[in-house]
Amino acid sequence: MSQVTARRVTAAKVAGRQITGAQIGVPTSGAADTPFTSLWATTGSNETITIPCQDNGTFNAVIDWGDGTANSSVTAYNDAGLAHEYASAGDHTIEITGVFPNIYFNNGGDRLKIKKVLNLGTVGWIGLGIAFAGCANLTEFTAGSTDTTTVTNMGAMFFGCSSLNDLDVSSLDTSNVNSMGYMFLNCSALTNLDVSSFDTAKVTSMCAMFFGCSSLTNMPGVEDFNIEAIAVSGLSSFITGGKTTTAQYDSLLINWEAQAVLSGLAPSFGASTYTGGGAAATARAALIASDGWTISDGGIA
Repeated sequence: MSQVTARRVTAAKVAGRQITGAQIGVPTSGAADTPFTSLWATTGSNETITIPCQDNGTFNAVIDWGDGTANSSVTAYNDAGLAHEYASAGDHTIEITGVFPNIYFNNGGDRLKIKKVLNLGTVGWIGLGIAFAGCANLTEFTAGSTDTTTVTNMGAMFFGCSSLNDLDVSSLDTSNVNSMGYMFLNCSALTNLDVSSFDTAKVTSMCAMFFGCSSLTNMPGVEDFNIEAIAVSGLSSFITGGKTTTAQYDSLLINWEAQAVLSGLAPSFGASTYTGGGAAATARAALIASDGWTISDGGIA
């Protein structure tokens, strides 16, 4: 998706009055922009939800709290408009439009109140590091129609999302991302994760990227990762607890050995097993003998 180049003129209600997208700086990429849409839950009456952000980027957004009350205008990472009190308990769909560069749970705040991300939206994301860290009740995440071309950090993005079992990251643009360390750390409910859309050419750290993904048994796309930018320790504890399929691990060994890799790396591939006596075994041996790698895996299938 192209860079934000213009403004969309749509009506929004802020503090009880109508304003236009042009007045609030709502970004557009030519087509209709999509909101950042998420589902949250409150358990009691007059309970507050606060959306956490960090001081990174410029905010100029409108929040529709989904309960028929006036929308909030947000122009700073610590804006009072990021908090809202709900009269009644229940599920609440929150939509954010405009410029909203980051969300930052960092294992704190109202991390247990968010249940689903239905669409990451086109809201000018620039930071997703530690974004949903600690959101242990998050069960579903769909990147959907989004633009993450300016995001450089996705480290620990889903750290501790232990209930997450429906994760669609296929539309994330990772072409400028340099950190994916701890990205899925302790996502213990995941059984399948398609990362075939990931561009990892600039990634320097994938340390513990899949650490603690104990239920993970299928990872299409991991075998095609470009690891030529990986730095020292950048693959340590890469996969721990889970595994790829044997076919995926065979391809990974062959494809990675063909790259200009850093010497002396010590990647872990969890319980992944490879086919003995063939190209995968030869590639694995070359990584160890020629590149000085120390490989931990499940051995021959």
